[in-house]
Amino acid sequence: MLDEYVYHLGDIRSKLSSQMLMWVEPPKTSAILKELNKMLTIKKPLALYKDFYRYINASQMLVLPKKNMLEWDDVFPFLYLLAAFEGLDENRTVKHLVIDEMQDYSPVQYAALNMIYPCQKTILGDFGQVLNPCHLHTLDDLKALYEDAEYVTLNRSYRSTYEIMSYANAICQQPHLEMIERHGPVPQTVCCESDSAELEFLSQKICEFEAGSNASLGIVVKTNADAEKLFDVLSQSHNVNLLTADSTRFSSGVSVTSIQMAKGLEFDEVLVPGASKAKYDADFDCHLLYIACTRAMHKLTISYAGEPSRFLK
Repeated sequence: MLDEYVYHLGDIRSKLSSQMLMWVEPPKTSAILKELNKMLTIKKPLALYKDFYRYINASQMLVLPKKNMLEWDDVFPFLYLLAAFEGLDENRTVKHLVIDEMQDYSPVQYAALNMIYPCQKTILGDFGQVLNPCHLHTLDDLKALYEDAEYVTLNRSYRSTYEIMSYANAICQQPHLEMIERHGPVPQTVCCESDSAELEFLSQKICEFEAGSNASLGIVVKTNADAEKLFDVLSQSHNVNLLTADSTRFSSGVSVTSIQMAKGLEFDEVLVPGASKAKYDADFDCHLLYIACTRAMHKLTISYAGEPSRFLK
């Protein structure tokens, strides 16, 4: 990008040279750059980014955790602006870039990645497993960014049994999904009389798991805060692990975690507690329940207290 910037300054110098008298020396590119900088009312990229929010009357949306520090959601839009303002250095060392979980990247993130990494790319994902409700882009939007790309559909599910995938597909329709004929127990949907009764039920299921032959049990709840709260309770009477962003390894046994942290993981058996209307009622929540259910390879149990989520058929 820097070479291109210098090239454009050279164009300006050539233009000036053609318009000046033969005996007058045209200004050097450094002098041209200096004069151009004087014309800018905003000279810092971050200041320009802040001014953009002011321009769209949304200054309250830009929150800096610390001085000169951006929140993660602002990083790629800022890089996109920086590319136009100062340029971005291309990474020519990477010859092939693999992007996983493609559905969790926004179009502006892809635009910035394309500028930084001009190499060939392999992009993988499943738009049925979207985590961020603010990401409203679709597979068609992604195809529009890569018009010349070769598109391959991998629609056969191998992780979970036919019964588990049928249950998950009823929660969030995946019309192109092909389920392998590997059968197992039909998923259970259990109604508990109260929150305390549901905790007793979870304790019972942990004991059944410990007495069985499965190696891993995942208890998957909606948020990281829910996972910490449930872990604090269950760890008083059971040997359980808490999976968070700070976890350095995945252990067998019983693990309590959030849907966000569980994505990409698989367990022999999965419990999805708290699947009530109070917890899962927004339209986007069907994707979250789908992700939670498809973490199970062999056995799946969903429980709730009160009124069930409308996505539980």
